[in-house]
Amino acid sequence: MNIINFEIKSVIAKHVKLVLQNDGIQLYGKQQHKFYLWRDMLSPPRLSAGMFFCDVKISLLACGTVDCVKVEKGKFSQANFQALWVSQNAAHLISTIGKIERLLQARYLSASNLVLVRDIISSLAPRWLSWQPDVKLTEPLLQAIYTLRELAQWQANDIEAFRDAYILYQENKYEQFFANVERQPLTSAQRRACIVQDNRQLLLAGAGTGKTSVMAARAKFLVCSSGEKAENILLLAYASEAANELQQRVGADFNCFTFHALGMHIIEAVEGHKPKISSLVTEQQKKLQFISDTIQALCLAPHYYSQFKQFCLQECQTPIGEITEFFSSVNCSTVLKHIAVLIGHYKNTSVLKQLSKIELHHASLLECLKPIVGEYQLYLKNEQAIDFEDMIAKTIAYLEQGKFIVPWRHIMVDEFQDLSPVRAKLLQALLKHANQSQLFAVGDDWQSIYRFSGADVSLITHFKEYFGAATVGQLDQTFRYPQQILDVSSQFVCANPSQLVKHMRAHIDYDHNSFVKCPVDNEHDALKAILNQLAQQYGQLSVLLLARNHKMLPSKQQLKQLKSQFSGLELKAMTFHASKGKEAQFCIIMGLYDGKGGFPAQSRTQPLLESMLASQEPYPHAEERRLFYVALTRARQQVILLEPKTNASPFLQELNIDCVMDIQSEK
Repeated sequence: MNIINFEIKSVIAKHVKLVLQNDGIQLYGKQQHKFYLWRDMLSPPRLSAGMFFCDVKISLLACGTVDCVKVEKGKFSQANFQALWVSQNAAHLISTIGKIERLLQARYLSASNLVLVRDIISSLAPRWLSWQPDVKLTEPLLQAIYTLRELAQWQANDIEAFRDAYILYQENKYEQFFANVERQPLTSAQRRACIVQDNRQLLLAGAGTGKTSVMAARAKFLVCSSGEKAENILLLAYASEAANELQQRVGADFNCFTFHALGMHIIEAVEGHKPKISSLVTEQQKKLQFISDTIQALCLAPHYYSQFKQFCLQECQTPIGEITEFFSSVNCSTVLKHIAVLIGHYKNTSVLKQLSKIELHHASLLECLKPIVGEYQLYLKNEQAIDFEDMIAKTIAYLEQGKFIVPWRHIMVDEFQDLSPVRAKLLQALLKHANQSQLFAVGDDWQSIYRFSGADVSLITHFKEYFGAATVGQLDQTFRYPQQILDVSSQFVCANPSQLVKHMRAHIDYDHNSFVKCPVDNEHDALKAILNQLAQQYGQLSVLLLARNHKMLPSKQQLKQLKSQFSGLELKAMTFHASKGKEAQFCIIMGLYDGKGGFPAQSRTQPLLESMLASQEPYPHAEERRLFYVALTRARQQVILLEPKTNASPFLQELNIDCVMDIQSEK
């Protein structure tokens, strides 16, 4: 249906005839005709009045202004163009704004959804906000334009205010859930961690902040609030003990795995049966004997024997003479254990495709290791078995080849600071092949202490570089220890500027000094005197004896005697590494002397192993500093530091503890 039909009068006009129709504009030229749909136009055609003619400018979405023609003045009005353009585009705007409003109301405004909304708004704003209407618009359209203008003007503070309002609304709506989902009501920060939903999310959870409660509560909240199915949620833990605890908290409907158990699950799904784990994995002594036999056989060749001697000297700082004498020496076990560790790192490095880089600097050391790895792999093949490194490598391959359909939309990872690059690669493969997957990572860079086993602290400190745009939050309250322990330990670990800053407060109060030092000449005598004093003062008490390594702790026999002598005390002795995740009312920290065998431990020269681990951090003793932080945060009430009267650890001096314990001789 033609609404207006007239001749163009200007001799310079590009087209001689213009016809307006319900769905667009028809232009008739002398040699060609053109038709433009209203919905393809960026905005209503613009009329600019001259003395005798009006310019009509038509702009398309794809390429901007494409035609400018002249019409006789008074033959047409801007309102005519607007009315027809609006009639064809209003429904799309109203519908799109409605979808955005429903999206914003239904879920947390994640980084990915914010990008989506901004892209849509940036495409709609030039169409609707660049001209003033000369026609009457319907109320729904006016409301849609108002919302569009508001969203187009959003700044960072507006976005945060909107997110905070959404979180508050959800907190109120699910008050009963958050109050009862765990043994204690969740804190505001813990609730926020459950409510915030982003495609990539990192939650920084310091020592004693209740991260396991958040993992369990968040999984249940997904089911409660959005109707997500429990089988679509995957919870990954670093150790089987943690995975079992998570499983108990969330229930059997959820999938709780360690990374190795996940690998077992995926391989079984692809191959139809569980893989066999090699006896060299389950029996450490058998593995060491296999390595020993392999090396002895290889050393029958003079060339390899020479290589192996150089390997022991350069990599293990262990000079060897006759091979038979070496295998009966005390150094043999240390070298074999080191090679056993190297085999695992070699295989992981191969999965990461980084062996060629290492070979540039350590070719001779690799040449010595490769035949051992080859014999090891041949043994596994003959045994028709795999080790844990093979398990992770196979899992990654099956995911990348699309042989396993990832059923989990929500992937939650505990102890993220312990993640290694090869496990990060597995995680990235999971996310890549999962449908609309979300990653929720929980960890504490202050407690990253496993570089020696492959962990890379940069995976958490530079989370966004590895996993993309993300929301980063933190838990702000510790339930384990008082404020003094929090203040001293936080200040100590954050002396390294690479550590992520956390703002925390302590939930509990303690009326006494939480840090005391005890100058000692003989640690064993001082320990007995301290335990005697604690037993007399408190009666029943849990006490952790902590040190950097086992040699600094009481022997098994000594500990047995102490437990018998102080039966009211619940005594446990462990290394700093083993104490992670543990707690007691009192902690006594031993072995705080400087130098060789002391603390911080001096780095050893192991060039091949070093090349396979995460890069050393520039800050001196960065991981040893975090390790001491772990030790300092095990006590619920008080940390007692045994201070050598000479050659004390610089870490101990840095703490600057004023309170000195006056130990009385044992009665």
